[in-house]
Amino acid sequence: MIGSILIALGCLLAPFALTAYWAANEIADPNRYIRNVTPLSAHPAVRNAVTDRVTDEIMVRLRGLGISVGGEIIRETVKNGVDEDFAVAWVEINRLTHRRLLAVLGHTPNLSVQGEGVGYDLAPVYELVKRRLQVAGLGAASHLPKTHPVTLLLPKSAIVMIDGIYDKLISLRWVLIILSPALIAAGVFLIRDRCAALIGAGLGLAASMLALAIAMSAIRNVYLPDSVTGLSYAAVVAIFDALTAFLRDSLRVLFALGLIVAAAAFVVRGRRIRSRLAAAAFEAGPHQSAEPPKDVPEG
Repeated sequence: MIGSILIALGCLLAPFALTAYWAANEIADPNRYIRNVTPLSAHPAVRNAVTDRVTDEIMVRLRGLGISVGGEIIRETVKNGVDEDFAVAWVEINRLTHRRLLAVLGHTPNLSVQGEGVGYDLAPVYELVKRRLQVAGLGAASHLPKTHPVTLLLPKSAIVMIDGIYDKLISLRWVLIILSPALIAAGVFLIRDRCAALIGAGLGLAASMLALAIAMSAIRNVYLPDSVTGLSYAAVVAIFDALTAFLRDSLRVLFALGLIVAAAAFVVRGRRIRSRLAAAAFEAGPHQSAEPPKDVPEG
C-alpha cells in the first residue's frame, strides 16, 4: 500500500519537475532563450506582426507632423527592411524582452512591468526603417521622433497568473527533480511484486506526461486565443511553440519511456507467471495417485 502511494506521488510530481527544469534552463537562461526564439525571425506570422506594428507607428507619427504619405509605400519599406535586416534586430529585441520578463517575474524594482504588460520593444526596427525612408528620399523621415513602439507579448493578467507559479517552480526545481524519481524508485522497491510495481510506475508516468500535454494544448488552443492583444494569434502560437519545444520533446520521451517500462515489465511478469504455473504442474505430476497393480494368482 505504501509503495503504491509513493509511486502515485512520484508520478504526480513528474510534470511539475519537468516544467521546473524547463523554466529554469530554457526560459530563465538568456542564451537558451535567445537560441529558441532566434529562428522566429524568419517566421511569416512574426514578420507580418512586426511589419504591421511598425507601419502603424510610423503612419501615426507622420500624420502628427502633418505629412501625408501613402500607407502602402510605408508598409512596403517596412516589409523590405524586415525581410533583409530583421534577424539581428530580432535578437536585440528579444534580449531586452527577456530581461524585462525576468525582472517582472523576479520582482526586480528597477525593471518592473509598465503599461499593460510585457511586450516586444520594436525600436530597433523603427530606427532601421527611418534610415531606409531617408535613403529612399523621404526627407520627412528625418523628423520622426525617437520612440519605442511596443507590441504586447504577455498582458498583466497572464503575468499575475504565472508569477507565483514561476517563483515556486524555480525555487523548488531541484527538490522536484530529485523527489519525483526517488519516490517512484522507493515505491517499486517496497512492493514485493516488482514487475507489477514497474507496470504501475510506467503507466503512471505516461499518464502524468499525457496530462501535461493536455494542459499545454489547452493553453495553446484555448487560453492564447482569448489573451492575444498585441500580436496575431499565429505569431503568438509560433512563439509559444518555439519556447516550449524542449518541454514537448521531453514529455514525449518520458511518455514513451513509461510505456516501454510498463510493456517490458508486463512481458517479464507474464513469462514468470507461466513458468511458475508450468513448474507447479510438473511438481504435481509424480504425486498423482496411481492404481495399485492387481495381484495375479499363481498357478
